[in-house]
Amino acid sequence: MNITWRPRAADDFEQLIAMATGGNIAAASRDKSLVENGILKLVRFKELGRKTRRVGVREMAIEGTPYVVVNRRLGEDILILRLFHNGNATRV
Repeated sequence: MNITWRPRAADDFEQLIAMATGGNIAAASRDKSLVENGILKLVRFKELGRKTRRVGVREMAIEGTPYVVVNRRLGEDILILRLFHNGNATRV
């Protein structure tokens, strides 16, 4: 099982973490870890997240963060398509 990031998704990840945490290194580290651990859950739970209009594409909110990961399963592999900041999400 491989998890692959599209270049745009990887850029989204770095920029959103930096912007949302406002330079707070501890918060950035925490958010980065929560996102990465959330993505690892996709390996075990194939139906995690909600379906989108696009066939095979799912959105998964990362618990405890304002982030949403858009992904697609390609056989046994997972492709991370985008990472968004959901302005309505609250931190736990």
